[in-house]
Amino acid sequence: MLIYLTCLLFAVDLFTANMKTKEIAVNPANYRRMAIFTYSLEHLAKKDKIRFYYAMKGRDGKSGIVKQLKIEQLGRAVLLVADKFANDVDGFLKFWKCSYEKRKVLVENE
Repeated sequence: MLIYLTCLLFAVDLFTANMKTKEIAVNPANYRRMAIFTYSLEHLAKKDKIRFYYAMKGRDGKSGIVKQLKIEQLGRAVLLVADKFANDVDGFLKFWKCSYEKRKVLVENE
């Protein structure tokens, strides 16, 4: 089974700039469904930011939600999460009342 993704191709002409779309066939067996979460901790007091960090990473670096759910931290406030754990991370960020964005992505298998 193939999935068709629509990609925007930017073609720059000397006189006009046109955007064209092209469909690309993608084999879903080569990709994993993931979600990228970006969040903000601006609303938290310093002591609560530390508590949030401990809940994410654990005090020993082993017992937090990142290890339990096999989350990859892409940046300071960016998480790459397997699709099956996206609802858990969603609930975790809601519990801490974080403003966040969630984007579903396909990640190529290694």
